[in-house]
Amino acid sequence: MKQFTTSLLREKFVIQDAHILEKEAVTALSNRMVVELRNTKGALVETYIVRAHNMHLTVRMAARIIQEFKNSGPISSRSEAYKWEDAWSSLVNDYEYAYNPERWIAIYHEGKCVFAGGKHHAFLDLVEKCDADNTKDYDYAIPVAAQVMQDAGKEVRISHDANVALSISFEDAQGRIGVILRAAERTTTFSFSIVENNKNRPMNIPQCLGGAAAFLEGVQLAFLMGMNTEKIRIGIIKRHSKEEKQTTEGKERVKRLTHEIAGLEDAFEVNYRPEKPEFYQIMMDAEQLGQRALEPPPPEENEEGDGEEPTEGEEGEDAPPSWWS
Repeated sequence: MKQFTTSLLREKFVIQDAHILEKEAVTALSNRMVVELRNTKGALVETYIVRAHNMHLTVRMAARIIQEFKNSGPISSRSEAYKWEDAWSSLVNDYEYAYNPERWIAIYHEGKCVFAGGKHHAFLDLVEKCDADNTKDYDYAIPVAAQVMQDAGKEVRISHDANVALSISFEDAQGRIGVILRAAERTTTFSFSIVENNKNRPMNIPQCLGGAAAFLEGVQLAFLMGMNTEKIRIGIIKRHSKEEKQTTEGKERVKRLTHEIAGLEDAFEVNYRPEKPEFYQIMMDAEQLGQRALEPPPPEENEEGDGEEPTEGEEGEDAPPSWWS
């Protein structure tokens, strides 16, 4: 596949009863990526939609679908069904298994959910069905979904907030990926271009998407591990606790992500603009932020812990911005 263009969309749906405004609204969060699979002539063969709990797993599954199509051709028309569960399991790393119980994924083809791992909101299924059934752009699917719910006797108001986290474009022997990181006070962007530098190593779109996923995951982890390091130092995180273990394993995961990006840079000519995010610098910056923002616990709580897990609500101003998840 020589050409590939898509974006990673971060979405928030708020679904409110149209008549009982006091009733608590329902919120559905998702990351969404359209994966159009084309043959060597550029003709569209099939399309999959990937939705997932976090950004990096969305991108990694998209990369896996492209790789499978490249290796073995169309997925939907095979006599033996593709083993989506195996693909999903192989993408979830040990750190994710241990510390992200909320992870989920849903994959759609022609408006139908062909695979789901974990628990996702059913409203997302309705949106994808409405999108497949209409010939207009994706935004039109949301009012259509509201109309479907009204026809079923449930009149609702739906607000939809969406923003792009990745823009991806590949053509022939080069590609460009733009990363948009949104926080409460500012939006930071960087991009990197990928060019073949060895005729014996043709452009590998799945590997490039893996690099983008590594940046998304690594930036998040580096921030959290930096904050946790300061929490351990001042006693908010108890020694020998599960959260201390998570910090140690998170730093090891950051190392592996750094190696994954280095592998991409070894395989191709990769240029960054304005500059490449350095995970260890992010970690150090987060530690310094923690030193300014965090206070040690009261003396009676600042003793060696017995391994108990921290209680909910311990995260405060040091929690990562909304775009980190």
